[in-house]
Amino acid sequence: MTARSIIRVSILAGAIAAASALVSAWALASPASDPIGRALGWLGQGSDHVAAWYASDPVADMPDWRAMRLDVAGGDAARGRDLMRDHGCGACHRIPGVPGAHGTVGPSLAGLAERAYIAGILTNAPGELTRWLIDPPYFSQDTAMPDLGVTEAEAMDMTAYLYTLGGDE
Repeated sequence: MTARSIIRVSILAGAIAAASALVSAWALASPASDPIGRALGWLGQGSDHVAAWYASDPVADMPDWRAMRLDVAGGDAARGRDLMRDHGCGACHRIPGVPGAHGTVGPSLAGLAERAYIAGILTNAPGELTRWLIDPPYFSQDTAMPDLGVTEAEAMDMTAYLYTLGGDE
């Protein structure tokens, strides 16, 4: 945890404690039959737990959302690499890990997983990339990328491979 994070947690914990004290004081002054007073009293008691949870660095136990976003269910990255070679993708693209893939007609596919869009038109997500690989002209009539007859299963494997590529060639 950095010094800045500790300061933020301390400030947040102080603010929560102050708010908790105010809420508790109001709740104690409220009649027992007052549902708002009871609710605020319950919230005031819970704020200590919230401050403790926040101070425990809950982000450390979070799932890797980026990895989950790029997971291609049923895709085989090793097979996808071979399919990229078999379909001749390297004639137009630079593709790290694919022998002979040094094309310059299309963009390099290194770091594709980090990009916001596919071909500038589709949101970069596994389903979108799979659909693009199956029939690029369907999404953009002006694309130079032809329909290579890629099946859905092949496109899923190719997508799985492309999402393994880092930004370096």
